[in-house]
Amino acid sequence: MPDTYDTIRSILNSAFRIPEDEIAPDLTLGQLDLDSLALVELVLIVHERFGVKIDSAYASRSTTVAQVVDHLDTLRAGDTGAVTSP
Repeated sequence: MPDTYDTIRSILNSAFRIPEDEIAPDLTLGQLDLDSLALVELVLIVHERFGVKIDSAYASRSTTVAQVVDHLDTLRAGDTGAVTSP
């Protein structure tokens, strides 16, 4: 999780101008002020950066940063069938 978390934190900082010290695993994407357009952009950036497409359930305003990271780690491990919605 640390590498994935650091990358997501970097994406949130660079693409959405969220100060890194304001990003925490337990915060939701909504608490970070990401609207629906920003969530679509996040999915595209993540797809480009990691080579996997995250499920839309993991790109909602109620999803925490930790849930995004965990979902990405699961997808990158190749175990996409065992993922449950948040």
